[in-house]
Amino acid sequence: MWYAPEKYERDLDSVNDKILEIKGSLSDKEAKISLAKFLRANIGLTVELLSGIKLAPFQEITIKAMMNRNFSMCVWGRGCGKTFIASVFCFLQCIFEPGTKILVAGPTFRTARFIFNNLEKMVESKGAELLGQAFGLKSKRNDQYEWQINGGTITAIPLNGEKIRG
Repeated sequence: MWYAPEKYERDLDSVNDKILEIKGSLSDKEAKISLAKFLRANIGLTVELLSGIKLAPFQEITIKAMMNRNFSMCVWGRGCGKTFIASVFCFLQCIFEPGTKILVAGPTFRTARFIFNNLEKMVESKGAELLGQAFGLKSKRNDQYEWQINGGTITAIPLNGEKIRG
């Protein structure tokens, strides 16, 4: 069930319709902006182009919601892909919002590291060459994993207080 209070409901312009209305040629800057808007509006296509992964419709809807709101709560069952969606969200958020710093914190380092490892597996998989080019330096310590992407970072830490420094 999808629910949003009335105060949060808003009408969005269709990016795809606006792009269809474009006539003639665009400058490089206009073309880049139009492409970025198109890719952000079509998350399923973007994920498939970058990583070679085809999202299910409910996954695409969830990621769109997470990218358009400050708070999202997903109550999903076991094996529904919560870790997978969190990993996809991490790289999309960093690509569309340069300089983003994402902190993945779990009750133990093992859980936080699991999301990070899932992301690592996606980036290094066949068909994700474009995604791999966006990522930079990666550091792994016994208490923290960190990966640089598009001027920002994705960091995995534990919440239990063990071995946290800095």
